[in-house]
Formats: sequence, structure tokens, C-alpha cells
Amino acid sequence: MSGFRPGDRTVLIKGELCRLRMTVSALANMANVFQADSPKALAARLRKATLADWNMILQIVSTPRPAVLQREDMMKVMPELGGLMTDGLRA
Repeated sequence: MSGFRPGDRTVLIKGELCRLRMTVSALANMANVFQADSPKALAARLRKATLADWNMILQIVSTPRPAVLQREDMMKVMPELGGLMTDGLRA
């Protein structure tokens, strides 16, 4: 893992420590994956995110990238992942 940067979060996923980092590249990747042509469209899409969507987001912002999580494991990660998204989109 590269060095810690302001805004980074760490989370334990199935016994492995992962860093969550929101970058402009990550936002662009999300917009591409969710076919959102504007920040407003991306926000609307994220408000209706499914478990599969959250797994995709986790893959985009995590280092190392965890395997696909089931609902129970995702619920453990959601406070940090949701906080990362909120802080990253507010900045």
C-alpha cells in the first residue's frame, strides 16, 4: 500500500486491511461504469445502488481489491465506504 493521504480510510475486509481512497480517477471510473454523463447523474445512480454496485465501487476505491462481498460482509464495510463517498463527493 502506498502512503496514507488525507481522506484515506482503512477497513478490515475478511481479515485483510484495505485502504479506501477517493480520487478523481476513481470518480471518472465510477461515472464510466454507471454510464453517468454528469455528477448529478452519478449521484442519482448511487442513490439506487445495489449490492453489486457497491461491490463495484469497493473494487474501484480499494487497495488491495477484495473479492466480491456478500451482504453481511458489505454491511460491515458500508460505514467507511459511505463516509468515503460522502467526503469525496463533498470536497
